[in-house]
Amino acid sequence: MILPQFKKISFKSYKPGKSQLSRIKNITKLSANESALGSSSKVRKIVNSKINLSKYPDNKSTKLRLEISKKFRCEFEQIICGAGSDEIIQIICQLFLKPKDEVIVPQYSFLMYRIYSKIAGANVLFAKENNHKISVSEIVKKISKKTKIIFLANPNNPTGTYLKKNEILELRKKLRNNILLVVDDAYDEYMRKKDYTSGLKLFKKSKNVIILRTFSKIYGLAALRVGWGYGPKKFIFQK
Repeated sequence: MILPQFKKISFKSYKPGKSQLSRIKNITKLSANESALGSSSKVRKIVNSKINLSKYPDNKSTKLRLEISKKFRCEFEQIICGAGSDEIIQIICQLFLKPKDEVIVPQYSFLMYRIYSKIAGANVLFAKENNHKISVSEIVKKISKKTKIIFLANPNNPTGTYLKKNEILELRKKLRNNILLVVDDAYDEYMRKKDYTSGLKLFKKSKNVIILRTFSKIYGLAALRVGWGYGPKKFIFQK
């Protein structure tokens, strides 16, 4: 009897933060970046009254994508939705990576970038940070002929630091055109710095950048697992 073969991959699974303070009630857990305020009462009313739980949802998320395109003034056909931004990271790795390709991530970054890259068989390289801030020069140092994707969150998770508008534009200019830059905007709504600009605003018309967004953070909807991405039409368009 011949059994299916599978790849042996060495990495630790992602575990949401868990408090060890078992004796204290009503703990606000910050380590998983879940909303301490919960979700909007308006959302809870809609979930309870307008969603038909007995029917499969639209697998293209047509209505949601239409609303996203209106709110963020972006093209409907360049939006993709997923079960959290995690699923979109997974799709990106499945589409663009093959064994022995290289992926660059900051030294301290969201674990799912490296997990899905390794599942695809790619080698993950870590770019050093300066005082826990992503370094453009350190990322550039890691680039080779095998580099396919660079993942980064801006603001960064878990350090909370950020790249300025001119720094992230500089990074894109220093990359080859065939290197995909993935900018995770998960914490965009929390930024108030004047020298910061979201990836969505900077790269709406880019041909080699994909932006990640989520409803888990600012909207407090982590349990619904809703994320979305924005990228070139040739990557995203769904007939």
